[in-house]
Amino acid sequence: MKKVVFFSALALILSTGVMAQDSARRAGMKDMRKDLRDIHRDKAERRKEIKEGDKAAAKADTRDIKADKKDVNSDRKELQKEGVKHPVRRAQHQIHEMHEKKNG
Repeated sequence: MKKVVFFSALALILSTGVMAQDSARRAGMKDMRKDLRDIHRDKAERRKEIKEGDKAAAKADTRDIKADKKDVNSDRKELQKEGVKHPVRRAQHQIHEMHEKKNG
């Protein structure tokens, strides 16, 4: 009887820990997808502003892009520590899938 109680308590503790890690990974991936979308949007905006000749706004967009890339890199390192393989590629793939579902 003691063994059953012990192993059931152990299984409960381990499953709670796994669920907590999973929610942290989801939050990290969500943040990375948001940063990647921001980079894409800022690059498009920068191209438009360069075409119009607004160099000051283009420079500001370049700073935004650099900050977003820094965020992506820090998210990548955290997710790799948590065991996610190729987090940037995975996030880009998830963005593509969401876009396809939305438009298709």
